[in-house]
Amino acid sequence: MLAAVCALAVAALFLFSCLYPALSRASALDEAKDARDKAKEELEAIKSNKADLVKDYANFDAQLTAVEDEIESLTNDINSTKTALEKKKAELEEAEANTKAYEEDFKTRARIMYENGSTSYLEVLFGAASFGDFLERVEIVGSIINYDRDILDRYVYNQNVINNAKTEMETLLAQQEEQQTSLGYRQEELELLLEKQQALIDELSENEDLAAKAYAAAEKKYEEEERKAQEEIRRSQLSYLASTYTGGKFQWPAPSGTRITSPFGYRNHPLSHTYSLHRGIDIATAYGTDVVAAEDGIVTIAKHNGSYGKYIVINHGNGYTTLYAHNSQLLVSVGETVKRGQVIAKAGSTGNSTGPHCHFEVSYNGNLQNPLDYLN
Repeated sequence: MLAAVCALAVAALFLFSCLYPALSRASALDEAKDARDKAKEELEAIKSNKADLVKDYANFDAQLTAVEDEIESLTNDINSTKTALEKKKAELEEAEANTKAYEEDFKTRARIMYENGSTSYLEVLFGAASFGDFLERVEIVGSIINYDRDILDRYVYNQNVINNAKTEMETLLAQQEEQQTSLGYRQEELELLLEKQQALIDELSENEDLAAKAYAAAEKKYEEEERKAQEEIRRSQLSYLASTYTGGKFQWPAPSGTRITSPFGYRNHPLSHTYSLHRGIDIATAYGTDVVAAEDGIVTIAKHNGSYGKYIVINHGNGYTTLYAHNSQLLVSVGETVKRGQVIAKAGSTGNSTGPHCHFEVSYNGNLQNPLDYLN
């Protein structure tokens, strides 16, 4: 019994010495993975912030373009208004001059005819040859006076119209210039925003370059640690599994299922509809039921794959490996030692699958075997 206990202790010590480097390497791999994930997260955050800034920059730039177009259009309107205003000023000056000149002529005639014109006016009237001629002269003199007044009234009216138009144009020009000033302030504000936004984008671009380099370095470190971890696992497997499995029957991997829905061999694939090799057997199971290890061994793969979904590979030594695919949940990790019948996963339908089942494969020295030849 003492010899047996010593033998077990030596075996356990040997197993620990074989697995310790792998476990230590797994810890370094986890640290490298965490560092890589953190670097990637920081890089993605910078990219996201930069994308938001670029989007805001484009929005501000579009606003600035619209304001510049509006300023250009308003400048053209102001120039047109100024031109029209100058024309109205000239017309008003001409109208005022004409009105003043005609007013002077009218005053001169009125002064002669009304202030000093009692004699000349009477001379015009009493110079008539007859009473009819007298009446005609009265009418003519009245017509002349009325004509002068009508002409003067029209000059004054035209002058008022021109003056009103000039006032309206001056008001319009003042409004346009005020709007132009306001747009100028908005233009300066947008230009300042664009300048600040560009500075932020440039700063983030520099940070993005640094973060990208940091992520690349972290990714490289992770890949190196992963390679070393796989190498440690391979070494530990070779040393531990060199004489573990001696042949015989594997345990049935899906205790809750007995019906084989697809055997090993060539078949028409249910999804791709191509005639291809089915690498294992499919055992119908309920979703979430137990999937167990077919034999003692070490987990070499425990991950998700596009075709297999969530799957596990166990190395049993002496060239034998088994694979369990399409699981809904994995309960073991790479490097872990498992026992025959131990629950390693929960059945599911991940990957290329038409329903919950356990896909089970057996390989010997890398060559696929018919699992039914190895199962109890």
